[in-house]
Amino acid sequence: MTFPYQEEYLLAMELVKEAANIFIPAFNSPKNIKSKSSPTDLVTETDQAIEELLKTRIKARYPDHVFIGEETVSDGGKCVFSSSPTWIIDPVDGTCSFVHRYSHTCIVVAFTVNKLVQFGVVYNPVLNQLYTGRLGFGAQLNGFPIKVTGETTITKSLLLCEMGSRRDEHSISIKCDNMRAVTQEPEACHGLRMQGSAALNICSVADGSADGYWESGMHIWDMAAASVILTEAGGCVVSPVQGESFDLLKRRIIAAASPELALALQKKIKHIDYPSD
Repeated sequence: MTFPYQEEYLLAMELVKEAANIFIPAFNSPKNIKSKSSPTDLVTETDQAIEELLKTRIKARYPDHVFIGEETVSDGGKCVFSSSPTWIIDPVDGTCSFVHRYSHTCIVVAFTVNKLVQFGVVYNPVLNQLYTGRLGFGAQLNGFPIKVTGETTITKSLLLCEMGSRRDEHSISIKCDNMRAVTQEPEACHGLRMQGSAALNICSVADGSADGYWESGMHIWDMAAASVILTEAGGCVVSPVQGESFDLLKRRIIAAASPELALALQKKIKHIDYPSD
């Protein structure tokens, strides 16, 4: 059986490696930093340069394909998610980490057809971690197959979350309540971590180095690629809202090593409403 989008997949892997030639020198250098929606929602010239590189190279090969890119949307472009072949790009996921030279930051590319993610590529050039997932063909880290832990309970889990860029009193209160809910006895998790990148958080659940992750406020470009990597590794992605189907445009996620753990987190975690992408 041949993966139907192998050509696009190989191009994506080639391009993230090429983009690393922009990423790594900039990672180790002083940066020109701007803010977007808030003082903690950051963007650099590197974000823009990498997105432009990826779009230009892909458009040259596939002129009829559609793009959703973080920087394009942030600059006033529309996030239109259709059934057309679509490339979803986050040139630097974990921009705050990138700015501070914290190693958990990455380049993210997803490809969808009929609104279904066909493959995802998440590349951390700093640590040389290349996560890939192809629909129906499994998930890999640097070419080796990865699998989730299969953990079913909060009390035996290492969990991940983020503070995000919304720092108003109401949002911080909910986020702190959520952290308390999973770290307080008698149902305390083994540990709670923040890595600074939604895509790498989801990939950490996929490779078994964490068991679950939740967040509200991220975007389709933060979740799309890593979501197929996780599901191909045997994990699951669900909405934090019980009974609501997971939707890449809804800006909220629970990523888990098992359906049982996902349900347990749904019962604990309060979500924050954000406008859809």
